[in-house]
Amino acid sequence: MLEMAKIVVQKTGEEIPVMYNPTELSLNKTVQLKGQGSNVQFQRVDDDDLTVSLFFDTYEKQSDVRALTNRIAALTQPTIGTAERREPPVVVFTWAGPLFVGMISKLDQKFTMFLSSGVPVRAELSVTLKSVLTPEEDLRAQGYFNCRRLWQVTENDRLYLIAQRTLGDPGQWRLIAETNGIDDPLNFPRRRDIGRTLVIIDTHGESFNGAAYV
Repeated sequence: MLEMAKIVVQKTGEEIPVMYNPTELSLNKTVQLKGQGSNVQFQRVDDDDLTVSLFFDTYEKQSDVRALTNRIAALTQPTIGTAERREPPVVVFTWAGPLFVGMISKLDQKFTMFLSSGVPVRAELSVTLKSVLTPEEDLRAQGYFNCRRLWQVTENDRLYLIAQRTLGDPGQWRLIAETNGIDDPLNFPRRRDIGRTLVIIDTHGESFNGAAYV
C-alpha cells in the first residue's frame, strides 16, 4: 500500500493529506561565520529549511481546488499564542514517519487550470518550513555543546577573571569578548549582562591576539 505524505498540526493532531506524494524534498542548512581570513569564527547553525512541492488536481470532480489548498494556506496564519506573541502553528511533515518539524515560513501557490466559470481546478504549491528546535537543539546549533564550558555572569565578574578561571589564562579575555559579541569589554559587565550565559570555547592551547581590542 502506498504511504501518502501528510502535514500534521502538532498541537491539535489535525491531519492534512497531500493529493500526490512529492517527487523531491529540499533541505537547506546555513552556518553563520564571523570574521575574515584566519580569524573566521563559528557563530551558530541556522535552523534548517525544508521545501517541498505539492500538486493538487480536482478537474475530474469539477470542484474548486482551493478547498484543498486553503487548508495548507491557513497554516501560515498566526493563530497560536497570546495576543502579544502570536505565531503560526507548529506542523510535522510526515511520510512513512515524521520527517520535519517546523512552521510554514513561505508558501507559493500557482493555479494552472480553470473551469470555464473561472474556478481553479489544478494547483502547484511550494511550501517552505522553518525548523522549530527544542531548547537542547538550539544550544547545539549555537555550538554550546562544542564549548569547554558555559559561564553565567555575576556583577563581580571581570572578563580577565573569567578567562583565568575557565581557560587558565587571563589574557584570553579578548577571545571571550569576541566570541560573545561584547563590544565594550572594559565596562563589562553592565546591568544588562548580569545573568547572561557566556560561551567559553575550547582554544586547544592556542592564543587569541584580539587585535580589535588592542
